[in-house]
Amino acid sequence: MLNPNGPAADEELAVSHSVSAPDATDMTRRLVGIVVAVLACVLNYLLLAGMGFWMFNQIKATHDPYDIDELTLSPLILKANGWTPLHLAAARGDLAAVTSLLQEGTPVDQYNDKGRTALFEAAKRGRTPVVTALLQHGANPDARTKQGFTALLTAAEQGHADTIAVLLSNGATPNATCSCGDSALHRAVRRGHLVAAQTLLEQGIDANIKSHGETALEIAQQDEDQELIALLLAHGGREFSQAKAHRAQGVAFQKKGQIDQALFAYAEALNLDPSDPESYFHRGTALLQKNSPDEALIAFQAAIRLSPTYFEAYRAAASVHTMRRQWDEAIALWDQFLAQRPQNGRAHYERARIRQAKGDGKGFLRELQQACAFGHQAAC
Repeated sequence: MLNPNGPAADEELAVSHSVSAPDATDMTRRLVGIVVAVLACVLNYLLLAGMGFWMFNQIKATHDPYDIDELTLSPLILKANGWTPLHLAAARGDLAAVTSLLQEGTPVDQYNDKGRTALFEAAKRGRTPVVTALLQHGANPDARTKQGFTALLTAAEQGHADTIAVLLSNGATPNATCSCGDSALHRAVRRGHLVAAQTLLEQGIDANIKSHGETALEIAQQDEDQELIALLLAHGGREFSQAKAHRAQGVAFQKKGQIDQALFAYAEALNLDPSDPESYFHRGTALLQKNSPDEALIAFQAAIRLSPTYFEAYRAAASVHTMRRQWDEAIALWDQFLAQRPQNGRAHYERARIRQAKGDGKGFLRELQQACAFGHQAAC
């Protein structure tokens, strides 16, 4: 008690412990708080960065760079979509810049990331003088986008009659169709572009070309567009409602097992519309049910001739050859289809199965890998 430098008493030790313990606890809590705050900041940053990246990709995928040209973000979108100075000048209708770029040796048919050429960008916006200049410098009038659109198809969709006339007079294929099956006339009629449709018809496009079994006249009738109906009728447009009714009747008979009645109905449909691939296809399936493979094969071949990418017709015709162990003939059919649709996974899968049946193990595995690569899950 008398020695101030002596050992601390028990009470003092207890007090000192009671003071130091909260200090240590507070420090631990502070450190934990700092760590949590840092983690929260990092997570918020990652979330915002992810949202920004997602929004940028959405804009890139869904917006035409030129259509948002005035926005600050536009140069980034242009670069991300692979636009060249020629694409941008063509889209803007800047004839002087286009001419200068072409004279400097810029490739005229270079594609951007959407599979579009400068000609397509100009035609889409009705930049007729630029379209003319590009064609004069050797631009391909039938160059296709990833969706199978040509400059003519997009000009028709947008209703640019003058551009349509220039494209057709410079070798554009009038009856070209996109992957969706539409011709330029279908695109113009669907959008109600009377002058564009008239230009196409006067330039010789087939008035009765079909898209998913419909002529342009049938589309105009559905839309009740009297001006377009009158125009199409004046150029020989036809509608095939009776033929379709007979075909539907044939399908109904066939489902009931009344094959002879079905064949008669298909014959009536083809009398009214000899260019209907679906009636030929259904006739072929009915003939197979009647055990007439030779006649069925003729019907399937007619369907393919009328609709060169009619998958089910190829499949049915190939099945006849496969039944007869005519492997090479079946493979040749799929070769014909894939020449037009090289990235069709189902077609690669069908060809793989035939190679397997033929005993071509290596070919089977190769085709199976291609089918899987092109998104056919059954092959993976």
